Amino acid sequence: MIGTAQLNMKAGFTTMYIQASDFNGVIQEFNIAEAEQLQNPIPDLHFLNGIQVGLRYKFDVIMVDFTWENTLRKRDGFGETADGALFEREYFFNFNTLSLSLETRLTPNFHFSAGVGRRTFRIRREIGNSDKKINISKSDQYYLQVKPIFVISPYARTPLALSPFVIYPLSEIGLGGFREDLDLPSANSNERFVSFGLSLVYYYGGSVN
Repeated sequence: MIGTAQLNMKAGFTTMYIQASDFNGVIQEFNIAEAEQLQNPIPDLHFLNGIQVGLRYKFDVIMVDFTWENTLRKRDGFGETADGALFEREYFFNFNTLSLSLETRLTPNFHFSAGVGRRTFRIRREIGNSDKKINISKSDQYYLQVKPIFVISPYARTPLALSPFVIYPLSEIGLGGFREDLDLPSANSNERFVSFGLSLVYYYGGSVN
C-alpha cells in the first residue's frame, strides 16, 4: 500500500463568478451620487481571474490537496468635474486563498473533492495617476468548498483536469471601509461573496490515478 503513495504538483488558471448584490449595490449608490461627474460609471464586480498552484498527495483512491489561489479584477470609473478636472476612481479587488481538501477517485476520469479554506478579500485604490496603490480594506473569510474534477488525460505525464467549484463562506465581510472611501453615508453593508468558478489545472509528477 505504501508503494501507491505519490506526490503531484499542480498549476493552473481559475475564473470565478461572485454573487455580490449588496457589494454592487454600494457601487451603484456611488454611481448615482456622482452621476453628474461620471461619464463612465464603475461597473459591477462579478468575474475575477487568476492563478493557482498546489500539492496533492495520493494514497490509493484518496488524495489530500493543498492549494494556493489568487484571483483579481480591476474596476474603474471616470469623468470630468464642473471645472474641467479629471474625475477618476480606480479600484483593485483581490481574493487570496489557501485551502485543504480531501479528494476521492470515482473513475479514472472523474474525481470529487470537498474541503475548507481561508481567503482574504482586499480592496486597493490607485492614487491619482501614479502607479502607487493604497489599501482600502482587508478582510478574512473561512469557507466550505466542493468541486467535481474531470480528468481529461489521467495517464499522461502531465495530466489535465477541469474543475468547476462552489465556495460558500461561513461569514460576511463588512463594506464600511469601501463605503467610506467612496464618500458614501455610513450604513450597515455586508457581503458574503458566494462564489462559483472553473479551474483548468495541469498536474506534474506522474498520472493522477
